[in-house]
Amino acid sequence: MNDNSNDTYQTIIQQRQPQEVELFHNVHPDVKPPKTELEDLYTAHQEINDYRSAGELIRSLARTIKKWRQQMPKDAEPTIVAILNGGLQIQVSRLVQESFHGIRVEGTAGGNPCMVLAHQNNIELLCYVQKVKEEEPERRIGFVIEGKETEE
Repeated sequence: MNDNSNDTYQTIIQQRQPQEVELFHNVHPDVKPPKTELEDLYTAHQEINDYRSAGELIRSLARTIKKWRQQMPKDAEPTIVAILNGGLQIQVSRLVQESFHGIRVEGTAGGNPCMVLAHQNNIELLCYVQKVKEEEPERRIGFVIEGKETEE
């Protein structure tokens, strides 16, 4: 592959990126996602297939957001954006385990409240640091797993 085709590839990727999304402003370069320890990933009492469930995905994400929030400065908070097939982006306020593989995403898309039910394979979850004004109330994200709700 020559340099010319590589430039074409980058141009195609840049064209597909939604123009309104400006996530990475390097507002806190010292804040990095927490490292997940192996013992947090696998516990002795887990069923053989639990790691494949939507519940385990949401549980792991809730633990990560909780750890991440503990190291953030007061003017930053973790944010989750669900990206669906076709590029629709939802600012997540709540993730709910609907079935073994099903996830309900509640939040806003383009400023409008919305809710989507999807198979976990059809959702990408982007987590990033968002700068907020210190006087704004802390925005929590809800997680519902096996009928139990937490906010992180």
